[in-house]
Amino acid sequence: MQTDLTNAEGKFRRTVGDVVVAEMLFIQATVESASVIGTGLQQLGHHLMAAPSDPQQPIGSIASLLQATADRALEPYSTRLGYFRQLRTL
Repeated sequence: MQTDLTNAEGKFRRTVGDVVVAEMLFIQATVESASVIGTGLQQLGHHLMAAPSDPQQPIGSIASLLQATADRALEPYSTRLGYFRQLRTL
């Protein structure tokens, strides 16, 4: 009976620890993703405000800019998920 209780306690502690680590990784990814989205919005503003004759007009379409921003915003989450999976196997 005592062994079952000790095993359950150990599993519970491990689960709580995993949740805490996952939350920390999620917060890091959210901050990084928000930064990427902010940069993407700045680039979009430059894209929309540039005059056609402006030599510094951004090259490329708005759709490609939005897709690239979305890809960069998703990357922190997938990276952190990979880190978490590696930690779980230790």
